[in-house]
Amino acid sequence: MTASRDDVERELRRVVDRLNSMPLNRAAEASTAVQECAADLVRLGRSWNVPIPAAAVLPTLEPQGFGSMIAVLGADCLDAAGADTDWEPMLATLVTLRRALP
Repeated sequence: MTASRDDVERELRRVVDRLNSMPLNRAAEASTAVQECAADLVRLGRSWNVPIPAAAVLPTLEPQGFGSMIAVLGADCLDAAGADTDWEPMLATLVTLRRALP
């Protein structure tokens, strides 16, 4: 089965909702996984022409900012994607993050 935009939007909502509802100490345990997902979303966004400067670096956020960071990066990717977008990489990175959450 091929991933669709709807699949990605649904997974993005699940991940962001989970990050925003977790106790902060539990979310902190997922810091590395969140940063890896964010870096993947930046790479995907750049490949889909999201205007992210080459010199831009991801911020190091406290756990209360994790959901917002993933939401913004995911929305940027969704906005930039074209009709022929391969959604598998974005879905995979979001699923990987969700499964890594404590």
